[in-house]
Amino acid sequence: MKKPRIWAEINLEDLRHNLQAIKRHLAGRAKVMAVVKADAYGHGSVPVSIALWEFGVDMFGVGDSSEALELRGVGINTPIVILGGIVDEEIERVVKADITPTLHSVQVGQLVNAEARRQGKVLNVHVMIDTGMGRLGTSPRHALELIEALSKLENLRLEGICSHFSSSPFDRDFTRNQFAEFQQVVAAAETAGYRIPIRHMANSAGCLLYEETALDMVRIGGALLGMDPAGVYAEQFGLRPILSFRSQIVFLKWIPKGSPVGYDRTFIAPRDTRVATTPVGYHDGYSYLLSNRGSVIIRGRRVPVIGGVTMDYTMLDVTDLPEVAVGDEIVLIGSQGNETISAVDVAQVIGTNPYEVTCLLGKRVRRIHIRNALHSSAPPAQDAESVPQAAPIQYRSADA
Repeated sequence: MKKPRIWAEINLEDLRHNLQAIKRHLAGRAKVMAVVKADAYGHGSVPVSIALWEFGVDMFGVGDSSEALELRGVGINTPIVILGGIVDEEIERVVKADITPTLHSVQVGQLVNAEARRQGKVLNVHVMIDTGMGRLGTSPRHALELIEALSKLENLRLEGICSHFSSSPFDRDFTRNQFAEFQQVVAAAETAGYRIPIRHMANSAGCLLYEETALDMVRIGGALLGMDPAGVYAEQFGLRPILSFRSQIVFLKWIPKGSPVGYDRTFIAPRDTRVATTPVGYHDGYSYLLSNRGSVIIRGRRVPVIGGVTMDYTMLDVTDLPEVAVGDEIVLIGSQGNETISAVDVAQVIGTNPYEVTCLLGKRVRRIHIRNALHSSAPPAQDAESVPQAAPIQYRSADA
């Protein structure tokens, strides 16, 4: 098979494996919301969501209305919850597409209610309580006021109440304090006569490390993708990273000892050096911070990045691999032979988290979604292709 210049392979069978592992852990105790915001963390929201629809999730969580409408546009009729805020301009389309907003204030609730009344609908909504994230949501001391006000709006149905862990992989005491505060809000609401059907707070780490936080539904993003920023649950539950990031060598040459490589001469060859150039740069999501610090895998061996990562190209020292040739595959994230470079590894080098690493994959990176034949009522691959994408959606069998 001819290789693209630069591509990401997303293994949907490993996605299925991760979902099944999470469901086994839950043992039917809670529903599963698949969080596919930010283009499924850079993995390709439409094909990933279609696969998850086939595999069986209860809801989808997205960051904004455009992401929700994209999923509705390919025929996904599973409930979709906008976990972030919405603005006035989005409300008409959100209501028309039966998308569930998360509300943080009475004012937005009133606007959504008015639009639902105009369209002759009763719209499900969720309410967010801020227990320590400090981003969105009402404070616990004002939560009952918000719930009471929203419950009086005739064209809204208060389906869910939620909060958001801020430090679940790292700070167990604060996480338990957040959960206790959320439970107090829920109890106060129920005492006041408000029974909200779906309580949800647990993210990936919350679900897998704190069983008591599962409640009625868990919100799973990173764990479905096999990503574990803190290294605290992936191995225990056998989760598999589903994405690999690859390119190829487009040029090879020798440079003499003392020659510079890249802008600003940040690398000077300490010996006669064979340089391989690969067509991936920071525009494609391979961070400039990997300059003279990163490494990739070629022919099952790690080789170092030399010089500054440029917008379109990265240079590698392949002096110790005389067999390397133009066209050889390069693994920037993933495995080859006995070597592996994970998104977590890359994140540690540049001082960020692995979600940013995959979210930054650029529009020139062709996403290739690997899947076996799946049989269900979900739309076929060509429906996904009808949605405008940054790069073409490709499927191929895991056997190809």
